[in-house]
Amino acid sequence: MSYYLYNNDLKVGKGNFNLPPLLIGTIFYDGETIIDRDDPLNFSIEKAKKRINAHKELAAKYKLPEMVEITASDPSAMKEYIKFYLDNYDLPFVLGGNFEARKAGIEFLNQEGVPPTDYIYNAISNLKNQEELELIKTNNIETVVILMLSSENMTSTQRYSNLTKKTQPGNTSIVQGIKNLGVERIWVDGGVINLESLAHILETQQLISESLKLPVGTAPGLFLFKYSSPRLNKKFHTRYRRASIMALASWFSNFIFYGAIEDATECFSSVHQAYEFKEIIKDKNISFLD
Repeated sequence: MSYYLYNNDLKVGKGNFNLPPLLIGTIFYDGETIIDRDDPLNFSIEKAKKRINAHKELAAKYKLPEMVEITASDPSAMKEYIKFYLDNYDLPFVLGGNFEARKAGIEFLNQEGVPPTDYIYNAISNLKNQEELELIKTNNIETVVILMLSSENMTSTQRYSNLTKKTQPGNTSIVQGIKNLGVERIWVDGGVINLESLAHILETQQLISESLKLPVGTAPGLFLFKYSSPRLNKKFHTRYRRASIMALASWFSNFIFYGAIEDATECFSSVHQAYEFKEIIKDKNISFLD
């Protein structure tokens, strides 16, 4: 099987790039306008629904797989955000945020009877936090995202080596260490810093896909934030720049964290057209894809 199947119909490719990438939009991130600045537990339910509904409607329109990432920096707020999602939407979803928030989220999901097959743990970068390793193991987390952290100009072979060499505690690699916890499904996310790092990451994704047969992806738009925030640098932060980089990343990604969920419009349309073009190239046996 060249994909992971979730909820009987959601496919996440692995070992190749034949399927369209899964698009993941993030909600409840720090600074999001729908959240009260003074009280993260207080948020606009109406606006949150509007953003998630738009994300899901675009996925249906363009026939692209989707998930929502719920993130938080406050453990109590994370529980409120998950409760809202469970009350209004189907599973699975991506559990993001800082470690304390993820831990609170898992506790709440356990209380609600939501099995670990219905969410994706995002993310782990090393095997140094024993509390986190125990959390993953004791809760039988099925899918874990490994976030590859490295310098901006590190080559693809160096990045691949960081993922597979026995440099983690216990004389193991991070991939094998995660497997040793009983995790059945591993996704690998390249950590984008700038435009050059994205180029190396996309090459690394091809190496990982071919050799390890794992789903690979990244957050290609992150490099935009190197140039300050959208509010301070509107000239650089345009939907056109974001859309163009999504299209390029989609050719060699099984999943894409496209960022703020309110950016769904340009991201879904961009990836749809890129995938459609890629299919034409394959159908016509045009060789520059090789």
